[in-house]
Amino acid sequence: MSIATSGNTRVIAESFGKSVMLVRRLLANGGLCVVEECNVSSEPYFRSGITRWSCIVLLVDTPGLLFECIALDRAAAVFLPVHVVISGDRDRTYVHWANPVVSSGLRPPMPAKVPLERLCARITQALSRLPQTAGVHVQGQSD
Repeated sequence: MSIATSGNTRVIAESFGKSVMLVRRLLANGGLCVVEECNVSSEPYFRSGITRWSCIVLLVDTPGLLFECIALDRAAAVFLPVHVVISGDRDRTYVHWANPVVSSGLRPPMPAKVPLERLCARITQALSRLPQTAGVHVQGQSD
């Protein structure tokens, strides 16, 4: 399975705040747009009381690819935008993203499959520039 079609996780030895800024910059440099940001840090799952854990979900797409997907088949809109999840604390941050077609198990509309794959590949290409913490195995990457 290619890296563009599998889930990816990067572990960064930086604070949550610095990592969020880095992810945003890499996405912008890749010509991608963060159309919405959902802060889920206050959800019960993240309030463990032991340490302060933060989590946001960035909704990422590009206007051109979004238009292409929806123009070819409106049903493609259920796969967009792609979610990039960033969670962490003061010492370590996890960045996770996945192709929504693969992770949902649904078949995309055939005309929109190529634009969806291109979007996921562009996100993977942009976020592959994230620094990786040494000694951590990242799912989806070969050894």
